[in-house]
Amino acid sequence: MTLWYEPETISEWLKRGFSLLNILILSTAVLLVVSEMRFDWCEYMIGHYLASINSSRPETGAIWKAGEHSSKAHIVLKNIIEERQDAARYAQEATSFAELASGILPGQWANIDREQFKRLYLALPPAIASEIISPTRLIWLYGGDKIHDGEGLHRIFCEGKTEGLDIFFLNAGNRVLHHINLDKKRLDIIERGEEPFMGTLDDIPEIEGRIYSADLFFNALFKLPPEILPDLITTPHLLLNQRGDILRAGIWNEVESGFIKIGFEIRENGEYMVLFIKAREWAVWRLSAVLSGQRIPEPQAGEKP
Repeated sequence: MTLWYEPETISEWLKRGFSLLNILILSTAVLLVVSEMRFDWCEYMIGHYLASINSSRPETGAIWKAGEHSSKAHIVLKNIIEERQDAARYAQEATSFAELASGILPGQWANIDREQFKRLYLALPPAIASEIISPTRLIWLYGGDKIHDGEGLHRIFCEGKTEGLDIFFLNAGNRVLHHINLDKKRLDIIERGEEPFMGTLDDIPEIEGRIYSADLFFNALFKLPPEILPDLITTPHLLLNQRGDILRAGIWNEVESGFIKIGFEIRENGEYMVLFIKAREWAVWRLSAVLSGQRIPEPQAGEKP
């Protein structure tokens, strides 16, 4: 059965197939397909739409997680690079070992230039510097490849720790030639000296019987050869930084690593404290002889004249 709206002849089929409306629809469809293949406008449009609703969509899926991990990795890597740059800058610009330790945080590391380490070392009083590393050992480390059988000092490596700083002297093969551990207590002594004792010399049993008035003590100092004085007052800046009056001095009765402590009783604003400095043992014995009224002894073999 033929429907009433079906064309009955070929000419009617052609008229309906190639009507203006059909041609417009076909042309539009072809243009859309060709423009999408040429300009990818559909992908851009969908991408902009998804980006605009990104905050309201659930953050799930493997693609989102991969992007999140990549972003976090870039942030962590940037922070690591910045921390290493800061540590390297601190290592080269530090003016003291205490400042160097404060700039390199626990877990951080940095290389310190050989000349920079030498500057920090030579800036210390000799007595304190020799406690960190003996001058002879440092000369040996800096002596070159011939002293070390071709494996001399190549670089100096610093590593921050919770309680201070580790310094490693390495050769070209990263073998440790020497290791220095600067703990927090030692750094504080380097920076500010030993913690003062609040009170007087009479309150310290280790100094009993070896307490002298300030004028008697310094008069005895000046009776010694001038070259001995730096070995007795090894850290003069600690005393010069005090605003109070020096009343008395006392000599400790024990030897520690070749040094004997000398305590200076200081009064400031009505309060008393004892400030300690370390003096070389042999120099203290010569000072003690003068204080006791004996003749200044001649230096023994091996002692500094």
